[in-house]
Amino acid sequence: MKYLSPAGRNVAVAVAVAVTLAVTAGTAMAGTPALAAPGAAATVAAEQQTGPFALASGEALYGAGSTGFVTFVQSHGGVGTTWQWRRSADGSATVLPKGAPDFANPTAATDSDLVAVQTGVSSYRLLDMAGGAPVDIDTGAVGERGELWGVARDTLVLVRDGRSLHLVSKPGSSVVHRQVQGLPADAEIRDLRYSPSGALLVRYKVSDGEHLAVVDLAEAKVVEDRAVPRIYHSSEIAVSATHLAWAESNADGSVTLVTALRGAAGTTRHTTFETDGGYYVPVSLLGEWAVFGLSGKDLSAVSLKDGTTTGLLGDLREVSASGDDLLAQGGTAEHGKGLYRIAPDGDGRPAVTQVATDGVRTPVSVVDEQVPATAGFGTAGSTAELRWKLNRGDVKVNVKLTHKATGRTWTAVKDLLGTATEAAFPWDGTFANGTAAYNGAYAWEVNVSPLNGIGGSVTRNGTLQVDSGTAPHDYSDSGSPDLLVRNGSGHLASYDVRQFLAASDETWERTERGGGWSVYDRLLSAGNLDTTPYADLLARDGQGVLWLYSGTGQSLAPRVRVGSGWGIYTTFAAGSDLTGDGRPDLVATDTAGVLWLYKATGDAAKPFEARVRVGGGWNTYDLLTAPGDIGGAKSGDLLARDRNGDLWQYLGKGDGTFAPRTKVGGGWGRYNRIVNIGDVDRDGRADLIAESGPAEASLLTVYKGTGDWKAPFGRATGLDTVSPYSSLYGARPHVF
Repeated sequence: MKYLSPAGRNVAVAVAVAVTLAVTAGTAMAGTPALAAPGAAATVAAEQQTGPFALASGEALYGAGSTGFVTFVQSHGGVGTTWQWRRSADGSATVLPKGAPDFANPTAATDSDLVAVQTGVSSYRLLDMAGGAPVDIDTGAVGERGELWGVARDTLVLVRDGRSLHLVSKPGSSVVHRQVQGLPADAEIRDLRYSPSGALLVRYKVSDGEHLAVVDLAEAKVVEDRAVPRIYHSSEIAVSATHLAWAESNADGSVTLVTALRGAAGTTRHTTFETDGGYYVPVSLLGEWAVFGLSGKDLSAVSLKDGTTTGLLGDLREVSASGDDLLAQGGTAEHGKGLYRIAPDGDGRPAVTQVATDGVRTPVSVVDEQVPATAGFGTAGSTAELRWKLNRGDVKVNVKLTHKATGRTWTAVKDLLGTATEAAFPWDGTFANGTAAYNGAYAWEVNVSPLNGIGGSVTRNGTLQVDSGTAPHDYSDSGSPDLLVRNGSGHLASYDVRQFLAASDETWERTERGGGWSVYDRLLSAGNLDTTPYADLLARDGQGVLWLYSGTGQSLAPRVRVGSGWGIYTTFAAGSDLTGDGRPDLVATDTAGVLWLYKATGDAAKPFEARVRVGGGWNTYDLLTAPGDIGGAKSGDLLARDRNGDLWQYLGKGDGTFAPRTKVGGGWGRYNRIVNIGDVDRDGRADLIAESGPAEASLLTVYKGTGDWKAPFGRATGLDTVSPYSSLYGARPHVF
């Protein structure tokens, strides 16, 4: 098998070459199929062109002749590849007949319009794409292990067993077979290149390293030989009437273009460049210039006279000799991607002329966009799909959403490769660090730019409104509950619970709520007590005065005095609708063990009606929390922990009274606080967060609601510490 494929460098082609060689090396054919001459093949007539013609989608250059070139379009899985010859003048396409086996590749002569198609294990047909009669050539004299590596004008160049080089032609009625003389017997042939000057350059390896040998085709013998011990493993080689060219590896991993005068001992080292260890380096000679580059990158030329370097193409896919010129598939800033002829201009400098376009032009344009006007993320798995249809692929698409009120952003990027032209971005309603996106207006921007950097880009803008609703424990206006934490120095902060669950091992985002909160001995997340849709906060000071902080969405309004005398209460529970009117109520236990209900009014100036006695005996409990509906009856419920650590459930009846208690479970005494956090996983059921551990390592545990009153909570899910912030000065954090 060839070390380097002497014609194509495309991955798809490389696969086809490998399969072809494996089959033709040792599989006998039952017979020789009849191949039609080009005139009988299916020919697609192109319209007369006044400029570049268009290639088909996915059509790629494989090799070139004097006045045309061979392309292929490969179907899925590499089966059913279509090969065709295109005339450079007008783009007319002649479908080439299938070889035998079906996946044998046609090989074009670079200095004629002959294309060789394999017809059997040891037989080929030379098709004259200029309209001449086809010629059948039997290469049986070479042996079944002979592989076709190239066509030099009307001569087939074959390599047998990777060791010997053979020239087979049929100038008349008889086949002429000549074995090239002068190559070492142990030579391992790796690559070859033909020049219209009549020379064939062969790269081979022997025990002392790699060599380049120049073969005179007329004499069928080696006339020059040069050791090239540092030749780059993926370098192409080139020969002209006056020069040789190749690329050498350097100790630092870079590659240098090298040329040498034929028949002279010295070399000239030209430009040095990086290959990242995996790129082919195409090398060609064009008059007094050496053409070189990196596959997938750029193609350039350097003067053999004065070392001047000039850029030619970007996004290089393939380069092939075409008579005395070159044909390359790549792109330019002016014309985009396509096929380009590279030929000397009047001053001998390489000039680039577009022959065909592959339909990919720059700048890109947006054909269609589908961005929702509104989006909500209040339920698990909800996403907003942002989608753009473009006029081409091979582009990078960058999307940015910016919350207008705060400047917070979400970004995403996607590369569209090959023929893909649609970019879809599912947004899950979070910012980059996993926190829930705020409600409100967003400005979106999409920027599309070519992957090869050639040409301009296009930017589109618009707006998107996010409405994820509100939640009783939401202090950021995101529809997601927030955990409020007061540390030992009296600073208040909030943490987005959705980020807890999505990235429990990451640094959690803390939103500062200000200092001075140490004047309060009790803080309660109260739900929405006023006419705004946002969650509010209750605070009791050391004199027993209760204060209301109304939520404004992402902050808290100045406090409003609720009333005095609240110092008689030992336990509180707030934030759940216990009376069935849609407003969150408050319950409190006094020092005598009586539980009192404060029904919400919806008025911030007077948030509660007069208290109503629920019952006595509640001093057996050291903790109350109102989690909302955990029993499935659509009414607020109550949880109470006794001093043995058992947790009891009181299912609400919707009128401020409760059904007899049922035991949830034991072991809850290890928690310092249990917070009625709301719906943390957006499944429609109320959940809990419990805090435990010493002040310097406060731990959080999530209990997800099941909706079943008999077993209202699932297995505990542990999280990391609340935050080092929460344990400053060694005081226990207050979470609520």
